[in-house]
Amino acid sequence: MQREHTDTLRHLNVMLMFTECVLDLTAVRGGNPELCTSAVSLYQIQESVVVDQISQLSKDWGRVEQLVLYMKAAQLLAASLHLAKAQIKSGKLSPSTAVKQVVKNLNERYKFCITMCKKLTEKLTRFFSDKQRFIDEINSVTAEKLIYNCAVEMVQSAALDEMFQQTEDIVYRYHKAALLLEGLTKILQDPADIESVHKYKSSIERRLSALCYSASAM
Repeated sequence: MQREHTDTLRHLNVMLMFTECVLDLTAVRGGNPELCTSAVSLYQIQESVVVDQISQLSKDWGRVEQLVLYMKAAQLLAASLHLAKAQIKSGKLSPSTAVKQVVKNLNERYKFCITMCKKLTEKLTRFFSDKQRFIDEINSVTAEKLIYNCAVEMVQSAALDEMFQQTEDIVYRYHKAALLLEGLTKILQDPADIESVHKYKSSIERRLSALCYSASAM
């Protein structure tokens, strides 16, 4: 029983950390100013009304990505809460202080995600109704793909800063990317995808170990 308790508690903590990282990603998916700027520069559009439309479209797509991430986070949090309840009921998970705290945190994040999903759905009502032709594209946006891409971007950014000896937050960014990838391995279905993510995560962990070794040797 002790082994099952420890394993379940660890899983709940991993999922909590993973979903917290996912929630952090939503903060940067609310809009993409670079998209608007590049589009305006490329086509040399001068009419402010067209510029406003491009800007609004960019914001709406950012909100779609936010909604997808919040929905995935809510799904994972709900599954974790259900697991905790089932394991406690079966006697495999003791309602210790640590368990109560992680369940409390999971529940708070879940309620927050549900609230944000409702708010974003309201904001996107016009977007969905006016742009029905984009529904297929929207359906192709998956949380797993967004999370993986964000983790890759995080690693690439950290590696670039490391190359130019700008070491601020490098370890934090590598560690956060590794957490995102670890979470992905628990929700992906395709064995090939899971293996690929595992390999990428291992390469990040090796880099983290090298950085820690270098820091201790100095």
